[in-house]
Amino acid sequence: MTEEKILTKREIRKAVKERRKALPLEVEQAGSEQILSFLCSLPEYQRASLIYSYVDYNHEVKTWPIMEQAWKDGKQVAVPRVNGQAMEFFLITSREDLEVGYSGILEPKPGLPTVSGGAVTGEASLFLMPGVAFDRSHHRIGYGGGFYDRYLEAHPELITVALAYECQIFEEIPFERFDIRPQILLTETQISRRPEELEEDLMRMGAKARNAAARLGTLGVLEKNRGLLAAADALLAHMDRILKANEEDMEAGRKRGMHGGLLDRLCLTEDRIIAMAEGLRQVASLDDPVGEVLSMKKRPNGLVIGEKRVPLGVVGIIYESRPNVTADAFGLCFKAGNAVILKGGSDALKSNLAITCVIQEALSGCNLPADSVQLVKSTDRKAARLLMRMNDFVDVLIPRGGAGLIRSVVENSTVPVIETGTGNCHIFVDESADLSMAVDIILNAKTQRIGVCNACESLLIHKNISEKLWKVLAGRLSEKQVEIRGDETVCSLVPEAVMASSEDWGTEYLDYILSAKTVSSVEEAISHINHYNTKHSESIVTKSYENAQKFLDEVDAAAVYVNASTRFTDGFEFGFGAEIGISTQKLHARGPMGLKALTTTKYIIYGNGQIRP
Repeated sequence: MTEEKILTKREIRKAVKERRKALPLEVEQAGSEQILSFLCSLPEYQRASLIYSYVDYNHEVKTWPIMEQAWKDGKQVAVPRVNGQAMEFFLITSREDLEVGYSGILEPKPGLPTVSGGAVTGEASLFLMPGVAFDRSHHRIGYGGGFYDRYLEAHPELITVALAYECQIFEEIPFERFDIRPQILLTETQISRRPEELEEDLMRMGAKARNAAARLGTLGVLEKNRGLLAAADALLAHMDRILKANEEDMEAGRKRGMHGGLLDRLCLTEDRIIAMAEGLRQVASLDDPVGEVLSMKKRPNGLVIGEKRVPLGVVGIIYESRPNVTADAFGLCFKAGNAVILKGGSDALKSNLAITCVIQEALSGCNLPADSVQLVKSTDRKAARLLMRMNDFVDVLIPRGGAGLIRSVVENSTVPVIETGTGNCHIFVDESADLSMAVDIILNAKTQRIGVCNACESLLIHKNISEKLWKVLAGRLSEKQVEIRGDETVCSLVPEAVMASSEDWGTEYLDYILSAKTVSSVEEAISHINHYNTKHSESIVTKSYENAQKFLDEVDAAAVYVNASTRFTDGFEFGFGAEIGISTQKLHARGPMGLKALTTTKYIIYGNGQIRP
C-alpha cells in the first residue's frame, strides 16, 4: 500500500494497531491459514528440525496452528520467555507448557529445556519473527523492546521468517542501520525474500537448470519419453493431492473476490488433470525434433554444411492463474531437451507447487534430472524482474497471461522474449452464412470456456442478415447469461443489449460479455478486425469461397478460421500435444507453439582439411 509520506514509528504503530483490530475474525483466520500454507511450502521450513516461534498476541498472525503443524511434521518447537532485558527460548510440546508472562503474553513455564541459537540443529533452525510493520525491503518496526534484534544479533546463523498481514506492509518505513531484517517475509498474499536472498536463490536455480539442460541435451528419445510417461502417470496417481492444493487456491481466490473468468482459469478438475496427463502422453508420442537435419549441401571447396535442430537450453516462463501451464510447459520443454524455470502467479502457488513436486518425484524415480523443471516459490514481484535479467542462465523467456504481464516482460526483459498475446478474438458472420452453423460456432467460441485467450470476445454481423440472426442468437446467448454490448443496430434488435463504448471493441473480457457490431461488407469486417484485434484468432462464417479466401488472405492474425470456432487455437487441437503458449509475434514462432518452436538450429560442417585462402 502506498503512503504519501514516511510516517514516524509512533504513527505507524498506532495505524497498524487500528488496522489489525479492524480485521474481521474470518479474514484474520483465513490470512493466518494462508501464511501457514506458504510457510510449509518453503524449502527452509521443510529442512528445519527446530522452529523458533513467538506466541501470537493482540491480533498478530496466529502461530498456534504453525506449532501444531510443526509437531505433526516431526519438528521441535521453541518459544520465548523474557528475563529482564534478555529473551530465552524453551522447547514446548503442548499448550499446557505455557503460562501468562511478560505483558500478558503466554510464555513457557519454568523448568523446560532451553535452546540457544543454532546449538541444537545448526542451520536447520527456522526463526519466526513478529513485528508491527514491514516495508518492501524488509525493514521492520517492532514493539519497542528490542528483544528480537538483540537475540538475532547474537545468533546470526538462524534463518529468519517474518509473519504479517498485508495491512502491516508499507512502501517505506523509518529504520536504523542496526535493525535486523528478516530474510523472508510472509503475508496472506505473498512470499517475499530479501532482494539479495532472492537473487542468490534464483542464481542457484539457474545453475541447476543449466546443469539439467546439459544432461537433457544428451538424452535419447526413449529416455525422454520414459520421463514424460512417468510424469503423466504420476499426475493421475496424485490427483487427490493436486486437487486438494487447487481447492485451497480456489477458496483463497473466492475470499479475495477473484473474477469469475480468472477463477475458471485457476480451477482444476479431474477431467482437466486427465487432459494434462494426456497432453504429456501425446507429447511423448510425437517425433523428437532434436537432431533433425534440416539441410545438407556440399560446397565447391568440399565442405559439407548442414543445419541441425538443437534445444534452446533453459526456458523461463512467467504466467498467471493457469496451473495446467505447469505440466504443459514441462512436457514440451522436456521433449525438446530444455530445462524450464517457471514463475507462476501467487493465486495458483499451491497448485503449481503440487504439480511441480509430483513431476520432479516422477523424474527422480526414472533417474532423470528433477531440476529439468523448477518453480520459483517467491510470489514477490522482484522475483519476476530478476528472472527477466538472468541472461547468464536463461536463454529465452515466454510470458503467458494478461496484457499487463506481457507488456511488462517485453519492456523490462534483457533475456530474449517470445511474445504471447491476449485474445480479443472476432467472429464475422457473412451475409451468405448458414445461420444455424453461425449460432453454434458463436455459442461455442463465447461460452464453452470464458477464461481462455481463444474465446470469442467480439462479434461482427453483416447488416443483410443481422435481424434474422439476432432472432435466434439473442435468446441462446441469454440462456448462457451473456451480456451483449452492441452498436445502435444491435441495440434496436436486442432490447436487453447495452450500448457499446469505443473501449469495448478492443477489450478481452474473459467474462460472459460479448461486443457486437453491424457491418456492411467483408471489407469493413476485415478493417475493423485488423484495427482492434490482438493478432490471435479470427473466424468467418460464410458460404462464399471468394469472401473466405479474402478473409484468410487479409486478416492479420496467428490463426484465421473459416466456418469453425476460435476455440481450436490450441496446441493439443493442432496435434502438437500440449502448447507452451500462443505466439502473436511474427519472429521465430507464431500461433500455438509446439516442440519445434522450442528448438533452435546450429550449423554442422564436415571437412577434410580445408583451410581458407
